[in-house]
Amino acid sequence: MNWLRRMMYGRYARMDQLNIALFVLYLAITLIRTILGLIFRAGNAFFLFGAGRIAMGIVFSVLFGLQMGAVVCFILRIFSKNIAARQAENLKFVGWLYSVRDYGNFRKKKKQARNEGKELFKCPTCKKVIRVPLGHGRIEITCPNCGRKFVKKT
Repeated sequence: MNWLRRMMYGRYARMDQLNIALFVLYLAITLIRTILGLIFRAGNAFFLFGAGRIAMGIVFSVLFGLQMGAVVCFILRIFSKNIAARQAENLKFVGWLYSVRDYGNFRKKKKQARNEGKELFKCPTCKKVIRVPLGHGRIEITCPNCGRKFVKKT
């Protein structure tokens, strides 16, 4: 085991969020390919002639390419010696992941606020969420955090 320790010295070799996401993507595509393979074999009479067999071949090829791409990225990230670049990649991925999560949470809060007779807006400068009453037409909103004024329709 000492040879493995020496070989991995100075390499990234971390299971960060991006590597976990690549691994989960690989497993998901494997599951999809397995299910499609079972469906394809069960419905073989339907796909025996025509464009069905060609279409399934294309789908399997694309899924295999995505699957191998995820594995290659995963392995290259683990064996990389450029640790700063791998950490920057992970930081970008986590930022993107949180922005997607925050967008979903904002949409949920916005729907709940509309049921209460309010409207939610984000300040274009500081991204603070501001609640204003519904049904006042076009109004000028002043951000309480940074003082920027912007016009929105309620």
